[in-house]
Amino acid sequence: MPTPIRVSLVLACLALAVTAPARDVRAAAAEDGIGWLSYRDGRARALESGQLLLVNFTADWCVYCRKMKKETYTDPAVIAFVQEHFVPVMVDTQREQQIAAEFYVRGLPTIWFLTSDGQRITNLPGYVDAPMFLQVLRYIASGSYEQMDFKTFLDAEDTPAGGDTDG
Repeated sequence: MPTPIRVSLVLACLALAVTAPARDVRAAAAEDGIGWLSYRDGRARALESGQLLLVNFTADWCVYCRKMKKETYTDPAVIAFVQEHFVPVMVDTQREQQIAAEFYVRGLPTIWFLTSDGQRITNLPGYVDAPMFLQVLRYIASGSYEQMDFKTFLDAEDTPAGGDTDG
């Protein structure tokens, strides 16, 4: 008859074996940062949730796409903001040429922002560092794009609340 210690040890090993793959998946998700969806799945989730879409057009060969993935999309503030306000979609232009053509993607990276029902808000071509990308995300998520241009938005963000200035 097995001893209670052996049974406990076997159960602990089984529990570890069962949960180990889950830890690997979570670690991989943490490394990727943003939980990118396919275009189809992202559109469905946006319709269901009412959230805006962030559609990132990319390709494996694109140097600035890799730079943005490595630097911008791993920034904790960018990750948190995207997860809270957007449905993130990744479109590989090599594999999904029809979608890229529908959005007139000519250079990479290109990011399109869409309403939850797929209406185009605006696009953002080229590499953008994390601090500037956060500003763009705030501009889009706040709906400020409906009332003002981006420069006015940035100027308003730099102005203290109430418009008071020292001087």
